[in-house]
Amino acid sequence: MRRIRNQILRALKSGPKTFWELINEQDAYIAGFYHTLQSLMDEGTVGYENHRFFLKEDPGVREKIETLCSTCGLGVEIKGFFQEAYEKFLYVTEDRPLPLEDYDQGFIRPIDTIRRMAFIYQRGDLEGAEIFILGDDDLLSVAMGLTGMAQRITVVEIDPRLTYFIEHFCKKWGIGNITVKQYNVLEELPKEALGKYDVFVTDPVETHRGFKLFVGRCLSALKGPESSGYIGLTHREASLKKWAEFQRFFLDSGLVVTDILRNMTTYPEEENKFEHFYETYEIMGKMDLPIPEVDWYKSSFLRVEVIEPIKVQVPQVKDFQELYFDEESWATPGQRKGRS
Repeated sequence: MRRIRNQILRALKSGPKTFWELINEQDAYIAGFYHTLQSLMDEGTVGYENHRFFLKEDPGVREKIETLCSTCGLGVEIKGFFQEAYEKFLYVTEDRPLPLEDYDQGFIRPIDTIRRMAFIYQRGDLEGAEIFILGDDDLLSVAMGLTGMAQRITVVEIDPRLTYFIEHFCKKWGIGNITVKQYNVLEELPKEALGKYDVFVTDPVETHRGFKLFVGRCLSALKGPESSGYIGLTHREASLKKWAEFQRFFLDSGLVVTDILRNMTTYPEEENKFEHFYETYEIMGKMDLPIPEVDWYKSSFLRVEVIEPIKVQVPQVKDFQELYFDEESWATPGQRKGRS
């Protein structure tokens, strides 16, 4: 398993460790951990002496960067390497495109983009990985590009302003591992993207069919068992019944949910300049409400992993109206005036 192997190797970069120390540095169950360790010893990369495992050669990965919260030991804390990445990210995204109503866009706080990336790194899904991103108004690809960790990143994005922004960033900063393609999720994925990636990341629309369309496209891009995916999903426009429906969809597709970080990310009102979006929000027609004075729209971050051959399920969605709207889309722009 690529990511468990990398988690073990990066932990050993800081020095020898016992079995019990090392098991805390990786995500596999005991038997899987044992077999990965045994494989590393059989190939001569790891040695075992005096009850400690050690590196016998340079494994070609960086020493583990600590991202766990120093207070609770559970959450993500941005410090050191990722703090430097955050500061660079703020600088290079100063003139990022603002959200468009037509694509139901909105970006999360920059610090949350870095926190997501740090969590993906924690799980062993960043360094050396081939990553597929469907929709990137959060500019996660830019943040990842600044680290130089991923083997390659492919972004498929409908908005030409964002594809241009990411391409321009790559040219200016000499980033060679990011490819950007303009793409409409209603269309089939290009053949060259099918079955080629270790990891996907997407913030899908949360309608019944739209969510499954987004995730289904991403699943088509994965290599198969042991590949993983990261999904933003809210409790604002997705009821628990809908969450249950999506979890059944995961299981039926050959996936298991491994992590849920509730309300990990926030969509900042001021930076997104959402004011005009509210004119067509369904909720604004239900009550006499002012424009929000606080950041209220939050998203949880899910990790899923493929545990058996993928059963790709891509529903037919005829147009953007069906893609973006259902009975729970109360904070999606354009609902009250309709779309063509």
